[in-house]
Amino acid sequence: MGGLRFAVLGPLRGWRDGGELALGSPQQRSLLLALLLRANHPVSTGQLVDDLWGGDPPAKPSAVIRTYVHRLRRVLGPAAPTTLSGGYLFALDLGGLDTHRVEELLGEARGLRAGGEPARAAAVLRSALALWRGEPMTGLPGPYAERQRGEWAERRVTVLESCLEAEVEAGPSGEAVAELTAVVAEYPLRERFSELLMLALYRTGRQAEALGVYRAADRRLRAQLGVSAGPGLRELQRRILVADAALVAPAPASGPVPGPVSTPAPAAARPASPWPGAATAEAAARAPYPEAVRPTQVPADLADFTGREAQTEALRAVLLSPGTMPVATVSGLGGVGKTALAVHVAHTLAADFPDGQLYLDLHGADGRPTRPEEAVGAFLRSLGVPAEGLAPGLAERSAQFRSLLSGRRVLVVLDNARDAEQIRPLLPGRAGCAVLVTSRARLGALPNAHVVELAAFAPQEALGLLGRVVGGQRLRAEADTAGELVRLCGHLPLAVRILAARLACRPGWSMARLLDMLAGDRRRLDVLRAGDLAVESAFRFGYDQLTPEQARAFRLLAVPEVPDLSPGAIAAVLGLPEREAEELAESLVDCSMLETAPPDRYRYHDLLRAFALQLAPEEAGPEEDRPAAVLTRLVARHHTETVAALGPGAARAALPFTGAAARTGGSGTAAAHGRGDYHGIGALVGQYAALPEPPRLDLAAELLLGYVLLCETGQATRPLGHAAKVLLQAAVRAGDRTGEVRARLVLGRLLTEVGSEPAALAELLRARDLCTAHDLPGPLLALAHASLAALFAQVGRPGDAVDGFTAAISVWERLGDRRSVAAELLNLAGAFTGLGRSEAAVRVVDQSLLICHELADHELQALALDSLGTIAHDRGEYEQALHHHRNALSLLRPDDRRRTGRTLLRLAESLRAVGRGEEAVAAAGRAVEVLTLDGDRRGRGLALAALGDALADREAAGGTAGEADRAEPAGEAAGEAARACRSEAYDILASLGSPEAARLRELIGPARPAVRPRRQWPSWLPA
Repeated sequence: MGGLRFAVLGPLRGWRDGGELALGSPQQRSLLLALLLRANHPVSTGQLVDDLWGGDPPAKPSAVIRTYVHRLRRVLGPAAPTTLSGGYLFALDLGGLDTHRVEELLGEARGLRAGGEPARAAAVLRSALALWRGEPMTGLPGPYAERQRGEWAERRVTVLESCLEAEVEAGPSGEAVAELTAVVAEYPLRERFSELLMLALYRTGRQAEALGVYRAADRRLRAQLGVSAGPGLRELQRRILVADAALVAPAPASGPVPGPVSTPAPAAARPASPWPGAATAEAAARAPYPEAVRPTQVPADLADFTGREAQTEALRAVLLSPGTMPVATVSGLGGVGKTALAVHVAHTLAADFPDGQLYLDLHGADGRPTRPEEAVGAFLRSLGVPAEGLAPGLAERSAQFRSLLSGRRVLVVLDNARDAEQIRPLLPGRAGCAVLVTSRARLGALPNAHVVELAAFAPQEALGLLGRVVGGQRLRAEADTAGELVRLCGHLPLAVRILAARLACRPGWSMARLLDMLAGDRRRLDVLRAGDLAVESAFRFGYDQLTPEQARAFRLLAVPEVPDLSPGAIAAVLGLPEREAEELAESLVDCSMLETAPPDRYRYHDLLRAFALQLAPEEAGPEEDRPAAVLTRLVARHHTETVAALGPGAARAALPFTGAAARTGGSGTAAAHGRGDYHGIGALVGQYAALPEPPRLDLAAELLLGYVLLCETGQATRPLGHAAKVLLQAAVRAGDRTGEVRARLVLGRLLTEVGSEPAALAELLRARDLCTAHDLPGPLLALAHASLAALFAQVGRPGDAVDGFTAAISVWERLGDRRSVAAELLNLAGAFTGLGRSEAAVRVVDQSLLICHELADHELQALALDSLGTIAHDRGEYEQALHHHRNALSLLRPDDRRRTGRTLLRLAESLRAVGRGEEAVAAAGRAVEVLTLDGDRRGRGLALAALGDALADREAAGGTAGEADRAEPAGEAAGEAARACRSEAYDILASLGSPEAARLRELIGPARPAVRPRRQWPSWLPA
C-alpha cells in the first residue's frame, strides 16, 4: 500500500509514507469516509448519493461523485478507489485504518482479561482510547458521516468503560478515583460509571464516599428521569453495607504496569506509530499529586487597551457562569486584537479565580502548532508535577490535569488555538474552572462554548487607540488626516498600533507624511511594520494553516477589484461548481480569512486583500489561475446573468434591447439583484478593460451596456461611468468599433441621466454615426436612435424625440423584432404627449397593444395600459386613468416590484385628482414599500414625495372624515407625516440630482439646508 494510512477518529486525515495528504473539501472527505469504512467491499453510486445527501441530492449527484473520486485518485495515486459497474471499490490494507486498529486492540484486551491479566488489558485499552483524537469524523457533512460519528462516539465511551473496569479490577489508585469522578460528571446518567467509582472508592478505603456516590446517583436519576437507581447500583450498595469480602481488591502492583502481552510483529509489518500524532499510551507508575501551586502566567495587560467594552462584559459574564465549566472563545482575523482582549479580560477576573491563571500560546515558537500532549504537560509542570511524574500518554495526562484542577478555581487562557481538537484535552472537568480561548477559527463545537466574533475597530475606537499612543493634542491637530490614516488601516487594531508606534517614535513626522506612505495598496503592508510587529506576519500565520485548496481560493478571490462577491461569482472565479465553491468560501470564513456580508456575499478586509494580492506573484499557478483568465470567467458569469435579466429579446439582439426590461430596469429577482451590484460591475469592467490585452473585450462591453439598460439609479452613474471611460479607451486602442459604440452608448445614457446634456449629445451622435458608417449591428443603431430621442425629450425638444423614436422603430421593424417595436411605440407615445398630440399618442399605444396581444406579452401589455392611464390623466379623464392603471397592476407579477411601484405612483396621482385621499395615501404607501424592497433608490424618493403630497391633501381637508373634535388633531398628524416624507424624499432625490428635488425644496421651506448639487461635468467625462 506504499505506507497509506487513514485516521477517522477525529478529523479525517491520511498519510503516505508519513507525509500528510490533502484530502479536499468536507464533502469529498465524506465520500472518502463512506468508502474507507466499507473498504474491500463494493459500494453502489446510489448508496453513496444517500450517504452524502440523503433525500436532498444536487441536480447531478453521480457527476459530483465522479468528480470527487477523480480528485481522490490524483491525491492517492494507484491505491485510490476503483470504478466498478454501478459503484466503487476501495481496496485497502485494513492495518492502515485506525478503526480497524481499535478492533484489534479490543480483541487483545478481551483475551488478556479472560486470562486474568486486567492490568495489561487496561494498558491495551488505553492504547485504543488514544486513537480517538476528538470528535470522530469532525466537520464531515452528510447522513452517513453523522451516523458514524454518533456510533464511534458511543463506541469510545464503551471502550472507556471497559478500560476503567479493568483498572478497578487490577487494583484502583487515587488517580483512577479522580478520573472516574470526572467521567461520572461528564456522563451522569450512565450508571456503570457510578458503580465503578463506588467500587474504586470502597477498595481504597473510602466507604462513606462510595455510599455518597450511590445517593447522588439515585437523586440524579429520580430528578432527571423519574426512576430510581438500577439493580446494579442497588446491589453494590447492599454489598458495601454488609462489607462483602468479595469486593476487596487484589494488592496493586508496586512497580510500573507491564505492557500488553502479544506476539511481537516484525518492524516492517507493525510500525510503532502508524498514525502520526497517535500515542501508544501504556500505563505508568503514578506519582502522588503535588502540593497546590498558584500559577499566574497571563502576560501583562496593555496600558493603552482601548474599546471592546461590550465584548469584555460578554466574556466576563460567560466565564463567571455558575454551575458549569464555561468555555469562551474569541475568534477573528489576524491583528484584530484577540490576544489583547483575552489578556485584558483575564486581568479583570484575577480576583474571581483565586487558585491561579494558566496561559499558553498554542502556536509554538518554532512556527508549528503545539501538540496537545506538550501543552497539557506544560500545564502539569506549572502546577508542580515534576517531569518524572508526568503520565506518558495524552489521555492519561489529560486525566491527571483534570484531577489536579478538581475543586479549584483556575482560569485557563489558551491563545492562538488551531482547532477544537487541540483544545479538548486541555479542558478542566469540573465547575469552578473556566477556559478562555483565542483562535482564528470558530470553535463553537467545544462543550459549553460561547463564541465572541471580534471585528475590526469602529472608527472612533481606532482613533481612540491612536490618540492614546501619540497624544490627544497631536491627534486633534491633524484630525482629518488621522481619520484617513485609520481608514487605510481598515481600522485593524494591530495596524493602528503599528502606525501609532511609528509616529510616537518620530515626533517630527506629520500624519500627512505617513498617509502618503500608505497610499498604494501594494506598499501598505510594508509600511505597517514596527519592530517585531507586522500586519503581514499576522496574516501569514493564518495563510500557512490553510489547505492547498483554501490557499488557492484565498489568492484568486482577491483578483477582482470588487467590493464583494456572490456565491455564483466565487464559483466563476475559482472555476468550480457553485456548491463546492461556496463550501470553500465558508471554510475561509471559518478561518477568519474572509468575511460574510449580507445578503449572501463574501468580502475581504482591505488589508487582507492587499496581502492576498501580494501572494499572487509568489505562487503563480497554471494559466487558468492568471488574472486575465480569472477576470474573463467572472465577466462571462455576469454577462450571462445580465442577458437573462434583460430577457429573450436581449439574447437575440446581442444585448441592446430597448423593450420592457430596458425601459423599467429589468424584471424579477435577477434584475433586482444586479441593480445593487453596480459598484462591483463598474469596478470589474474597468479592471478588465485596463488589462494589456483583455481576451474578451466584447463580453465586457456587452455586459456594461446591458447593465446600464437595467439600471435606473443615480448611484450607479459614477462607477459605471468610470468603467465606460476605460472601456472606450480600450476599444479605440484595439480598433473595436462595436465595443466603442457600446461604450459611447453607455456614456451617453449616463450623461443624460446626470443632466450633462451637451456631452451626452456628443457621445450619442458619435455612436449613431459609427453605426451608420461601419454598418454595425442593427440593434445598436436602434438603441442609438432611441437614446438620442430620450435625450431630446429630456431637454424639451419633443419633435426631435418623435423623429428619433420613429427611426428606432423603423430599424426594429426591418430586423423583424416585434417586441422591441411594441416597446418603442410606447416611448413614441410619450414624445407625442410632450407635443400635446394626445390622440396620436393613444393611436401608437393601441398599435403597441395589438402587438402585445399577438405576442401574449403581459408585461408589455401592462406598460401599454399604464401609458394609456398617463395619457388619460393628462387629458383630465381621471376615472379612465384609474381604470387603466388598475388593469396594468392586475397584469404585473408579484415579484416585478419596480413596475408595480411606478404604476402605483401614477395610480396615487389619479386618486388625488378625483379626491379619494385615503386611497391615494394607501397607494403611495404601498409604492414606498414595494420600491424600497426593490432597491430602487430614486423610485423610493418619488414614492415618498407622492405619499407626502397625499398626506398634505389630508391635512388640508382637516384629517379623515369623522367626528369634528377629532378632525383637527388628525390633520396635524397628517401634516407632520407629510413634512417627514417630503424631507426624506428631498434628501434622496437631491443627492441623485433628480429635477423633482427643486419642487420639494420649495414645499419644505428655507429652513431646510440645501443638499450640495451634483457635479454637472462628471470626472468620468471622456476627454
